[in-house]
Formats: sequence, C-alpha cells, structure tokens
Amino acid sequence: MTTTIAFSKMNGLGNDFVIIDARDRDLALSPDNVRDLAARDNDTTKGCDQLLVIHPPKNGGDIFMQIFNADGSEVEACGNGTRAVAAYMAQRGHSACLIDTLGGALACNSQSNGHDAAATHNVQVAMPLPKIGAAMSLHQDLPDALPVDVGNPHGVIFVATGTAGLAAQYGFQLERHTAFPQRANINFASLQGDNLIRLDTWERGVGLTKACGTGACATAVAAIAQGLCAPGAVTVRPPYNQDDNATDVLMIDYQPDTHLLMTGPVAHDFDAAVTL
Repeated sequence: MTTTIAFSKMNGLGNDFVIIDARDRDLALSPDNVRDLAARDNDTTKGCDQLLVIHPPKNGGDIFMQIFNADGSEVEACGNGTRAVAAYMAQRGHSACLIDTLGGALACNSQSNGHDAAATHNVQVAMPLPKIGAAMSLHQDLPDALPVDVGNPHGVIFVATGTAGLAAQYGFQLERHTAFPQRANINFASLQGDNLIRLDTWERGVGLTKACGTGACATAVAAIAQGLCAPGAVTVRPPYNQDDNATDVLMIDYQPDTHLLMTGPVAHDFDAAVTL
C-alpha cells in the first residue's frame, strides 16, 4: 500500500524539521518511514534533523507533538522543533498554544514578522525546570561534563575554544557513554562574553546540527549552575551563526527554581506532499 502525506518544512536557526499534521488521520510511522523522510537525499523533503507529527491532544494541551530523530528513534523533547510547531500553529491562527510531548507540556507564544506563509516567527517556549546531576568525567582528555535534563538528557562540557572540532571528534562516542543509558545530547560550549556562549551540539540520533534548542537550554543552565554566567538572560550562538551576529541566536532566560524560557526565530521553508 502507498499513502500520500502532506507536510511543512520549517527550520529554527538551520535546525530543520519535517512537520506532519495528523490531527485528522490515524498515522503511524515506522522507523524505516522516518529514516526515509529524514534522509538528505529524499528529493521531496530534502531531509531533516527531526520529523515532528502533530496529533490531537492527550493530556489537556492543544496538540500532542510526536518527535522522531533522523535515525528513526522516538524521543521526549526537541526545543527548536517545539518552536517550529508553535510557529506552524501560529500560521493557523493560534499564536499561543500548549504542546504536549513525552517530556512534558510546553506553553508557547509566537509573534509573526509578516503576514504571509514566508514570514518568520519569533517563538518563546516555557521549558520544564531542569534536573541537574553531579559533574562527571566522560573522557580523560576533556573537562568534566555536567548532566542536565530539560525533558531530554544532555551532557555539557565547557572548553576555552574549538567547540566545533570537539563536537565532531567526540560527539558520537560520548552520546553512547555508559553514563547515559538512553544516550544523550553532547554540548561543547565556550564563553564569549558576559552571559554569552558559543555552542556546538552533537544530537543523539542525528549528529551535528546547526542549532539545538534543548542544548542551548541545558548549556545556559549548566553555565549558571557552575557560576560561569549570572542567572537571567543568556545569549547562545549556535553553529548556524558563523559571524557572531546578534540576530541568529537563542535567548535563554533561566532563574533557578522559577523558570526556563527559550526564545528564537523560526522560518517556513516550503509545503509539499510525499508518498510512502
């Protein structure tokens, strides 16, 4: 059997997503389906970092978001993906929405920078308060990592320079470290100023990405917890931001025991349909 599925392609700072709205149909995707849709050589979707399926609400939210990594695995949370789905809902008249995920319910607010389908959105997500573990050594040649869970697991390592090279060199290995039974996202970060961080993330089940929303949240939390940044607003520059500009950033506002807010841009790439 074959089935045709409409989708929207969106990205948050280059972290790109195939979004399928399945609120009016019973859609179950196999890992092979996900890998096919996420493959970079897929002529229709052009590939993606994560595939996101919108379902009717399950726990009192407005919608339920099912999250798949490019390798076909289903995961609990995706920060930039949440912002992309919130922008998708805003395009359909819901500037505020509560998105259920396996990692918790996330309240989102979107502001459009235009009135057509190509308009970008600035989206804020109220993330769950983090769970912070004890610093640990993941590799003898690296500084200690701080485990931070923001709905999904992260290891955050601060270094002086070279975050991109370290993420490429160690990411695959550390994602599968025995300290993380369900694997983890590995973040290499360096301070570039007061409450300003450069971040490169190896995402579990995906690899290197141009941005990671939950990684930015976990890294800001780790920086504040370790006294490297002051509580409040932290600016995170992802790999997508190659020239250290002030626009292509994620703003993370963290006050311990109070709130964790993530804000950043989302762009709509295109709409299409694909046959499975």
